Amino acid sequence: GDGDDNDDASQAAGVVPLAALEQARSRAVASGRDLDAEIVQSRYLWIDAHVPGFVSGAHVTRGGYRIDALVMHPIGGAVVFVAVMLVVFLALFSWSDPLIGLIEAAFAAVGDVVGQVFALAPGAGSGGVVDVARDLVVDGIIGGVGSVVVFVPQIGLLFLFLALLEDCGYLARAATWMDRVLRFAGLPGHAFVPLLSGFACAVPAIVATRTLSRRRDRLLAMAVLPLTSCSARLPVYALVIGAVLPASFAALPGVPVRPLVLFAMYTFSAIVTLVAAVVIGRLVLAEPPAQVLLELPPWRAPQPRVVARLVWSRVAGFLREAGGVILAATIVLWALLYFPRVTPEEVLSAEVIARSTPEQIEELTAAAGLERSFAGMIGKTIEPVIAPLGFDWRIGVGLVGAFAAREVFVSTLGVVYGIADADEESQSLREHIQAERRPDGTPVWSARTGLSLMVFFALAMQCMSTLAVLRRESGSWSWTAFVVVYPTAMAWVGSFVVYQGLGLLGWSG
Repeated sequence: GDGDDNDDASQAAGVVPLAALEQARSRAVASGRDLDAEIVQSRYLWIDAHVPGFVSGAHVTRGGYRIDALVMHPIGGAVVFVAVMLVVFLALFSWSDPLIGLIEAAFAAVGDVVGQVFALAPGAGSGGVVDVARDLVVDGIIGGVGSVVVFVPQIGLLFLFLALLEDCGYLARAATWMDRVLRFAGLPGHAFVPLLSGFACAVPAIVATRTLSRRRDRLLAMAVLPLTSCSARLPVYALVIGAVLPASFAALPGVPVRPLVLFAMYTFSAIVTLVAAVVIGRLVLAEPPAQVLLELPPWRAPQPRVVARLVWSRVAGFLREAGGVILAATIVLWALLYFPRVTPEEVLSAEVIARSTPEQIEELTAAAGLERSFAGMIGKTIEPVIAPLGFDWRIGVGLVGAFAAREVFVSTLGVVYGIADADEESQSLREHIQAERRPDGTPVWSARTGLSLMVFFALAMQCMSTLAVLRRESGSWSWTAFVVVYPTAMAWVGSFVVYQGLGLLGWSG
């Protein structure tokens, strides 16, 4: 019949009939062979053998499959995975600091030079148009460009490690190993790289979700990444823990409270991130689990030219796609903190001006100006909403300033309290925090307030750079709004439970 004619034609064309393929597969299974693995391995061995003839100077190493016995082992694989990810995490968290410091110093130097140029212009120092233009250029534009470029070391290092791990063959194996864990949270194994990177910075972590093939998986990873405790939260934790928490409790002598609280915040962040992934993955982005085939390529030496090209293209893509949005958002936030302008005579008495140095007058004017700024107005407007969390309008202004970057909360508090160049280690800022009182005489900052504030920062979506990159990578304003709303709602509820719950337990301090 026609079927016999088709079989004859297929054999003549060198095509193996389906029945013959099924018979071959059955014989392979019966003999204990993994036919799929052999097919994949034969393909990569063919590629390894022929690539040197296609690419000039290509160098491919063969073998290395015995390493898989360790890398894919349930226990040995965990040890290798933790070691590799620790190196990546340290690189993003610590190794990038010198480069970030150089970039910040360079932009600060450029800002100083531009400020000196403006100082030579007629009308400088009078609080007029020249001073406003100077502050816009120095703090808004130059500072905004710096806030974009400062992410380049972390993003470059992240994609450097990704390219090296992918080119050598380990990334596929790590994804296979982690797939067993992350499947429970509704994410594929490849999501482990963005999730761990989020503990350094959510911006490169969100960009790294490009390695996920399904859009649903990318959206889910983006939705939970802001919950990971990035390095920008650390200055806030350090300031609050050092200012309002004792070194140890009388009931627990010798127990180091501050390190334990810091460890608890990072543990809390990791647990909440996984729980959020499970909930969102099953309620908001519910889809049947994808059947993913993860091929394990042979181990090989990374090719520097390929790695360099990949890193360059992705860093350039970040600057091109997200840089403009971050810059615009930085300028808007600068304007909220800067306007409307005030003069010393408007906010300080003649007596205070007479007995103060020019530097003190500038600091006091800046603090009073911040209270009267649009950001200060927002802080006072939201005070009834944040008061049940133990926050006053000054903390509210700090929360507004923290949208530039979470660590800006510390310097914004410094401006509120009239302290120049304040950071998380500033003893003067800690003393002001400890001495601040409400109208009824109770302290504004207590252990309850501090714990409530740290929970708020651990959960809230407060980073315009993350917001800008999230909008760019998701391509959806509605999803971006969702990722802003749900963590902020969680942050309010979590802080409310902590502050009011400790109060019900009789903890007033």
